[in-house]
Amino acid sequence: MGLRTIVDHVMDIVQNSFKAQARRIVLKIVQTKDRFCFTVEDDGVGMSEEELEKVFDPFYTTRDPKIRRVGLGLPFLKQAAEATGGYVELESRKGEGTKVVACFNTTHVDCQEIGDVVGCLVTLLTGTSEGVELCVERCYENECYSVSTSQLIEIFSDLSSPVVIKALYELIEQTEKSLFEGEVSR
Repeated sequence: MGLRTIVDHVMDIVQNSFKAQARRIVLKIVQTKDRFCFTVEDDGVGMSEEELEKVFDPFYTTRDPKIRRVGLGLPFLKQAAEATGGYVELESRKGEGTKVVACFNTTHVDCQEIGDVVGCLVTLLTGTSEGVELCVERCYENECYSVSTSQLIEIFSDLSSPVVIKALYELIEQTEKSLFEGEVSR
């Protein structure tokens, strides 16, 4: 099963940060009429120069070979972004963390659908492990909002409660709508 939407890539890269034992993850999504870019920056275990050289090879993985023999997340992301005239940049230092930047030209015929941004953000924010801070900044053109797990825990306390998840979904959905209202009313 491939990654079918751009937000599938967002989820995959943020989950890489969780697996890299990051304590702080920053996800920034910046969108315009014709671009969708995201950055995931973490303070996880990072990668060595040798790992960085192999990271876009679909036959290289850091996973246990009994689980999966190939690592497809970053190679698929690079292929999908570059197919639209976009790009992927990766910076990492062993013991310090990793930063992934991906940009898609959303008007390109080969661009995947963006997907369910609201569902993606709610899933990531409510699925974050205890002790991990996920900060999300979301922008469309010049309008932005931000939310973090610590803010949400302060307000809701239990992010795993179905009632909280539903309320958070509605809150982010409404915030997304207001983000795009300037665009819709033009």
